[in-house]
Amino acid sequence: MGTINKGVAAADADQRRIREYAYQLWELRGRRMGEELRNWLDAESELLHAATAAASRRALSDVDASLDATFPASDPPASHSPDVPPANAGKKWAAVRDAEEFTSQSEENDT
Repeated sequence: MGTINKGVAAADADQRRIREYAYQLWELRGRRMGEELRNWLDAESELLHAATAAASRRALSDVDASLDATFPASDPPASHSPDVPPANAGKKWAAVRDAEEFTSQSEENDT
């Protein structure tokens, strides 16, 4: 069976499902005449929504499965020990203090 024939067969199957569901809606809604288009469009919309939701669930499942191989992550967990300041931290803080003192002295001299 060619690709075109498969597409036609799938479209025929979709049309059949919509027709059957529209008929069920017509029966559930009291078999009112003149509601054919509404029943058809509602059936088409609900079936499309269901198919889209199913495809989304499959896609998420595929992503979840592909991520399973990546765990555990290669990075080790955090040690939760306190951070150790760098060796030159004292010099940097002293430079900041000196700069603040210089700035405050300059401001005093300007006034």
